[in-house]
Amino acid sequence: MLPNLFLAGFPKAGTTSLFSWLAAHPEVCGARPKEPGHFLPLRWGDPLPPPDYARNFAHARSERWRLDGTPGHAYGGGAVAEAIREASPDARVILLLRDPVGRAFSYYRYRQSQGRLTGVVFGDYVERCLALPEAELGRRENQDLFGVAGGCYARWLPEWQAAFGDALRVEFFDTLVADPAALLAGICDWLGLDAGEIPRSQTDAENVSLLYRSRAVQRLAIAVDHGFAPLWRWAPWSKRLLSGAHRLLNAKQHPAVLDDASRRRLEEYYVPHNRTLAQQLSDRELPGWLA
Repeated sequence: MLPNLFLAGFPKAGTTSLFSWLAAHPEVCGARPKEPGHFLPLRWGDPLPPPDYARNFAHARSERWRLDGTPGHAYGGGAVAEAIREASPDARVILLLRDPVGRAFSYYRYRQSQGRLTGVVFGDYVERCLALPEAELGRRENQDLFGVAGGCYARWLPEWQAAFGDALRVEFFDTLVADPAALLAGICDWLGLDAGEIPRSQTDAENVSLLYRSRAVQRLAIAVDHGFAPLWRWAPWSKRLLSGAHRLLNAKQHPAVLDDASRRRLEEYYVPHNRTLAQQLSDRELPGWLA
């Protein structure tokens, strides 16, 4: 079984929470793991992996929708969009957009939680991102510095609109935070589902970026996460149990702050990109950072 519903973007815009909420619906089968990443190689110009994609949905029964939650697919643009359309002609795609300033800061904190960008304050991180030549942004090895460019949604949205038309739904992180019930109701109505079948206990935020007391333990946790992917696929509760224990014992609050100077720097940078994005989405109500 291949997926027919894709939460294709954008990273650090609430996709993990939305995936969990939708996967809790009895008519939605969420991928195991959440992010199979099958089409990601196309983003880098590499060939697709061997055809074992369906194993991520081997646990599916008769659910109406099979959900792939790989938000990095959005950055593959037309190459990924067309590949998804070819593999699953009836697929629907959801893109979540977030104020790019807040998204850039969240991405920075996420990379730090992975033990990267150690000792780099956010203001310096922004300048390093902006100094990276355009030609270098698309290189896999430079993804630590993709936090700023990754918020220029207007670069990729038209190709997804062209590929999927009415089968593409664009939502905003703002609604996910302010009124998750309304967000879910709209998506479920679009999918022909009853939002009331999603347990209320499932609608908590997930994937909050944290720092860790021991980098060695964090590196071990990442290695276990990658190495035991088959176990998480068949027993997802075991990953939740171990992840919870890891956060309890090793996590600490992130001390980084979004300073005013960095905010102003980013707001100025995103002005033309947001203006273009607002034009691309002119047929709908827009959040404050776009309106």
